[in-house]
Amino acid sequence: MQKIPINLAQAGMVLEKPVTLETGQVLLAAGATLNENIIRIIESKGIKYITVKGTPLDLDGIASSPSYTKRIERLDYLFRYYKDDQFMQKIKKLIQNFFKQKAAFEQQASKGEE
Repeated sequence: MQKIPINLAQAGMVLEKPVTLETGQVLLAAGATLNENIIRIIESKGIKYITVKGTPLDLDGIASSPSYTKRIERLDYLFRYYKDDQFMQKIKKLIQNFFKQKAAFEQQASKGEE
């Protein structure tokens, strides 16, 4: 399972979790297969992230980008006193995942400009 920004979604990906509107109404059920039209509909509803089955995006390759590396170094510095605090380590991991997704988004946007 992987939570990804909607702009990185691709046809053929399968939803792990349902896509819901702010009202709680289910737009798409878990198990739905994405296509270009469905992705456009999700984007038009203002939904920023979806959760898909598997790990279709290689976010680990993002770790080599300079902006990501700099952010993670700063994050390590900020959390240096909390190595034994499980709660703080969960927060750190959430922030790291956010930075990975942001770097993937920036990488995708730069490819679109070329």
